[in-house]
Amino acid sequence: MKIAAIQKPSKEILDLWMNYLIVALGFTLPISIAANNILLTIIFILWLLAGNFKERWEKIKSNRAAIAILLFFALHFAGLIYSSDTKTGFKEIITREQILLFMPIILSVIQPQFIKRALNAFLYAMFLSEILSYGMYFDLIHIPWHDYAKEPFPTPFVSHLSYSPMAAFAVILLIHRLIYGKEGLWVKGAYLFFLITMSLNISLSGGRAGQIGFIVILLFYIAYQFRSEIKKLLFLLLFSVTAILLVFFFNKPFHDRMMLAYHNVANFKANPHTSVGLRINFALNSWELIKQRPIIGYGTGSFEKEYAAINARLTPKVRTTSQPHNFYALTLVQFGIVGLLALFYIFYSLFKIALKIDDNYRGVRYSLLVLYLTIMLSDSYLLVHYTTLFFAFMAALLFKGEIEDA
Repeated sequence: MKIAAIQKPSKEILDLWMNYLIVALGFTLPISIAANNILLTIIFILWLLAGNFKERWEKIKSNRAAIAILLFFALHFAGLIYSSDTKTGFKEIITREQILLFMPIILSVIQPQFIKRALNAFLYAMFLSEILSYGMYFDLIHIPWHDYAKEPFPTPFVSHLSYSPMAAFAVILLIHRLIYGKEGLWVKGAYLFFLITMSLNISLSGGRAGQIGFIVILLFYIAYQFRSEIKKLLFLLLFSVTAILLVFFFNKPFHDRMMLAYHNVANFKANPHTSVGLRINFALNSWELIKQRPIIGYGTGSFEKEYAAINARLTPKVRTTSQPHNFYALTLVQFGIVGLLALFYIFYSLFKIALKIDDNYRGVRYSLLVLYLTIMLSDSYLLVHYTTLFFAFMAALLFKGEIEDA
């Protein structure tokens, strides 16, 4: 009796599985590192099993942003050659920067009809996060996995640093759906409810970079989308600015966090040990390093070692750091002007792609770029798991092509 041979699933079946897994990734993205890593591993294995690399490479090659990301990633390997700490540099590549590679991988397999589904999955995850966040804030629920000592803010799954930028972009997606979506009145009513409550939730989240980034992209999105309708533009800008001021003056957590930042800056010289004061000190010392090697920097993974040396010399009473909480400064220290140009080329390429895609999501695409260009001033958001994966995921979906209804 002959046993039938086990047949390998066809490329079409594997591609379909990958697309469903990408949708699942949209849901787990703001929830669990472990779930993200499991899904990314399975997607990558299926991507290898599916083969047809020539066709996939053509898709990647035709997207200049995907090539820009590959070049930026390759720069990290080149930086190992002259790094003063190759061990840390290699670890940085393997554990952090490799996440960026999923932008071209997802881009090469995602099918148009799955893009909106993946965006929906992300929004569902943010709805869940928001509901739990309010439950935490009003002390209605206790999240067993949340470390209340280390993370005092009501962010159920991720740190406040990662939560607020993702929530900010979710609000922009909701505003866009409310304006351009083809859904019925009840669904749009839900969009309106969640965009209002999520906007307020951002003010409670404690992530100042995301809060400022939200204000920037909200005003940017309105200005871009209504640039040809002056009356609507002025009304919406006035309404938005008024709402922001009301939240600032009457929302105590938001007001206190912003005023604390102001006082930290004003009293930096007297007390550099505050959250904002440390960031200023990191930036000033990083600048001293940059001036010494402005072209190619010190190499991948070199920041911590080089910064410790200059900190001991210039500001020995202020604590050292493994990264300057400013991705531009980190890039300049490690790769110099060459690295900064490579980073900006990613955003330039994404901008050029958005300019060519003829659908109503262009303002959303630009908002993603503006958000990251803003928040990277206050932390290394392309070095953190959640926000790096979020960037790679959204870049692959939004800059693939026109977004179809699904």
